Amino acid sequence: YQRRVHGQSLEPEYKSAAKALKSEAPSVALAKVDATQESDLAEKYGIQGYPSLKLFKNGEFVRDYNGPRSSSAIINFMKKVSNGEEIIEEEPTEENEGDYPPEEEAPNEEGENAGPEVESKGVINLDSYTFDKIVGTNLFDVLVKFDVAYPYGEKEDEFVQFTHRVANISLTKSASFLVAQVGVEDYGDKENDDLRVRFNIKTEEFPVYRLFKRSDTNKLGLRYTDTIDVDSLSRWISQEIGLWIGRPGCLEVFDKLLIGLSNLEANEKKKRLEKATQEEKNVDPSELKSASYYVRIMKKVVEKGFDVQKEAERMERVMESKISDNKKEEMKVRLNILASFGAKITVKKPTTPEPNPEEEGEDDEI
Repeated sequence: YQRRVHGQSLEPEYKSAAKALKSEAPSVALAKVDATQESDLAEKYGIQGYPSLKLFKNGEFVRDYNGPRSSSAIINFMKKVSNGEEIIEEEPTEENEGDYPPEEEAPNEEGENAGPEVESKGVINLDSYTFDKIVGTNLFDVLVKFDVAYPYGEKEDEFVQFTHRVANISLTKSASFLVAQVGVEDYGDKENDDLRVRFNIKTEEFPVYRLFKRSDTNKLGLRYTDTIDVDSLSRWISQEIGLWIGRPGCLEVFDKLLIGLSNLEANEKKKRLEKATQEEKNVDPSELKSASYYVRIMKKVVEKGFDVQKEAERMERVMESKISDNKKEEMKVRLNILASFGAKITVKKPTTPEPNPEEEGEDDEI
């Protein structure tokens, strides 16, 4: 019984053990149940944490497996079961347990302990057989993530957020863009390792992103080299193929005016600002607040070299103070807009908020 993310670290060990037992002990089998989908079974067998390993014989529950979560330990245990030997489980240690996270508490009826959303959305899983049927066909622009077979951690969380952001784009705008991933195994049959070699990727570099454009003759794709976070990935895709992937509250026309702004000459920056000022007059009334904030920050950036990162950090600190929910939502949108300017948005611990240092006496600022 397993549940992502903790179940992922057991997965390669479990899969390796299953392959070995097919030939070494054909009378036994390893199976798995997704307890988030089979809640009745999880309740029937008293699943309290994930992943849980249980032994069944002739359809009847026999005992829990509490030994090490390595493939070798699981194989030895099941061989003893197959041979009818007395089973004395080896105690888990740092040496035989491997890089395995602690058991995760199961969510209760109110949904507590359920953890964050960890499922990617709309991602195509490619392998050595399907890769060339999707990539390089001149039908799609394809962003491919090459990674370990069962990724987890902060970089994977950022990728998941990116896939959700892409999935929220209307189909008419994103129909020619696909997000895919290749899971590379460095054990057992080493599935998809040939693709890693083909694209000159070292395992210690994972995850590696490559963009394969429809019109590009470069068969190796364009490699992404910036920070792996949802905003940086979104900006890169927007720059490379023109597909806008915006944060909530952001406006496409203004985000596109920001592309490459910092690299322009002073006179070209002023032209972008003039264009933004004109676009502000054309927006829908419901978008006017966002549009006005874009223009105000762009004016400061162009004319004064305004530090958007410092402003984002100040705003995050203010959000931790006692302000109304409405004002907090408004500031979330402003933070998203500052991210479009290149600011890195982080989650901070509560601190004493600073007074508003903004100039020009704008009375609608915090």
